[in-house]
Amino acid sequence: MDKHSHVVSTFTLVFIFLLSHTTTLVSAEEDPWTGLPLPPELTLEWRNHLQACQDVLTKECGLEVYHSVLGSHVIGKHCCQKFVEMGEVCNDDMAVALGLFDKYKIVRSVIRVKSLRKFEKCKGQ
Repeated sequence: MDKHSHVVSTFTLVFIFLLSHTTTLVSAEEDPWTGLPLPPELTLEWRNHLQACQDVLTKECGLEVYHSVLGSHVIGKHCCQKFVEMGEVCNDDMAVALGLFDKYKIVRSVIRVKSLRKFEKCKGQ
């Protein structure tokens, strides 16, 4: 299995796992994209910053962006607008936070690149 196939397989497995766990409620102690508990190394200030980003993006659009970054979902016009309104700094910080989860560490650089690409696409609309 080549490296590209391994990354795609990893994305598929992560995507399926998260789809089966989407009933988790989002709070200030959870990742805005996934609803999973934030890694303990994130400071309270960082958590508050991510929550402020999520407040602009909304949970619905956060999930849409998340599924677009880790899968092949297309971000709709409304969520693209919210994504751009949230800003590039928030997008990058959320991608970094997602990469701190053990299960995403192997693909963290891909997450950052894809999230930036999706942000730029929305910005151009």
